[in-house]
Amino acid sequence: MGIFLTLMLLLSLSPVVHALPLDYDEELTAQVKLQYDTVIDVLPLDDMRAAIGGVWQHGLNPTQYWTADMEKTYMKGPDQRVKMKKRVNQNFLRLLSDISVGSVDPEALTGDIKFKRKKFLTPQQLQTVIVSTGQKADLLIESLAPQNSPYVSLRTTLLKIYPACSNGQWAPIGKTKKVLKLGVKDPAVPSIKSRLMFMGYAISSPDDTFDQESVNAINDIEWNLHLKPDSAVHPSGKVTKFLNVSCLDRVRQLQADMEKMRWFPSQFEDRYIFINLAMTYFVMVDKTQNPAYITSFRTINGRAERKSPTMKDKIVRVILNPSWIVPPTIFIEDKVTEIRNLPRYQIKYYFDSHNYEVWNKDMSRRLDPTTIDWWSFDASLDADIYIRQKPNYWNALGVIKFELTNSFSVYLHDTNQRELFWEPQRLLSSGCIRLEKPFDLAEYLLKGTAWDRAKIEASTLKPGEVADKSIKIDLTNPMPVYTAFLTSFLSSDNIIRFTDDIYGQNTDILSSMKAL
Repeated sequence: MGIFLTLMLLLSLSPVVHALPLDYDEELTAQVKLQYDTVIDVLPLDDMRAAIGGVWQHGLNPTQYWTADMEKTYMKGPDQRVKMKKRVNQNFLRLLSDISVGSVDPEALTGDIKFKRKKFLTPQQLQTVIVSTGQKADLLIESLAPQNSPYVSLRTTLLKIYPACSNGQWAPIGKTKKVLKLGVKDPAVPSIKSRLMFMGYAISSPDDTFDQESVNAINDIEWNLHLKPDSAVHPSGKVTKFLNVSCLDRVRQLQADMEKMRWFPSQFEDRYIFINLAMTYFVMVDKTQNPAYITSFRTINGRAERKSPTMKDKIVRVILNPSWIVPPTIFIEDKVTEIRNLPRYQIKYYFDSHNYEVWNKDMSRRLDPTTIDWWSFDASLDADIYIRQKPNYWNALGVIKFELTNSFSVYLHDTNQRELFWEPQRLLSSGCIRLEKPFDLAEYLLKGTAWDRAKIEASTLKPGEVADKSIKIDLTNPMPVYTAFLTSFLSSDNIIRFTDDIYGQNTDILSSMKAL
């Protein structure tokens, strides 16, 4: 019986299943294993061996799938190769799973990662892809690898950096005891300039003068590290430490970030928002327009102890002049503490000056804050009251809120601290994401409705104005939103940028991945 006839018979006798070949020996039934084995067995061993050797381009270590012992067996000749084919098949299945859905289970990591592990292809689906790629192992890998824009950008960066670890392009940085600033000459400067050139910064010549181009590049690096730029490199400073990170450590950083993007859909929609939490940056893309519409601006995201989640969601509603119900964490850890530090006679002024109200549990009755004994009740246990801030220009959410669908009360919004967007350190919020240009986003989302830019601006509250109600506008076409904490990125200006792993995601991910 021919291999494809056998395959079709096996598939026709079995129900459709979703399984992960990652844990081939533990998770799959004998019947499903047979289906996968039969499907993958059409790939020639030599093709799989060659394709495995190239998976470093996707941040995966080839020796995870083709070991030194396997190579020794392979070199013994055709008879031994026949005997090892089943093992190679199984390893290649695991590789296909790792490259398409990830080798690390996101649910097993930190709580701010709000992804469930994706399902790998069923045997039937895999067989379709194998046929469509002409039974070519390398094309099969490429077809299953993510195609979303951040992943492609990270892969491009890896293709440049990984070879530099061995070809001398990532040379050590020269040591100096000087503070390098504009006009200073020093033997260490050429190595710094060479590194900056490699990263894509505009450096005309790797000579020994720390010039304006060097200053511009260093200021950009400091900004990405959430530092106030000081136009200098200090011998023991953070920029020096940044420049001395080894090439292989940068590769590991890219490995971790590529793994994160495998949790997301392989391809994003034609319209989407992507927020890089680590870089505190917002990008919106609309490929349905010609030319494609792309806009970007700064964000303020969750601080380390109150992280913004890594997630997929969508904007379903625009709210003008939103009220703010103080979330439990902020209520317990911030507001109650603030109130307890006040003299009793200042409590009414505190609530009035912030346009705060106290409401009962079901929001049916407003309470007098001066009648509440803020010093005796256990805020962590007492869920009978809420603090609500009335709509106003200085509301914590500003004058525009973009409502998402998640169950953990995270959304996008304007802010009453608009000056903070000019600060390099913008990991400041309690989890929600503040937008530098909320009016631009509202205008885009409401385009084609009665709510043009002029009406939006006319309807939002100005300083000194307070309202009782908000204006809620449901979207007929919800906008996909993706958020990820990517510590490495190739920007649209072709500069490779890195920042610190403040959320600690990389450490957890890399502990489960083998270094290149």
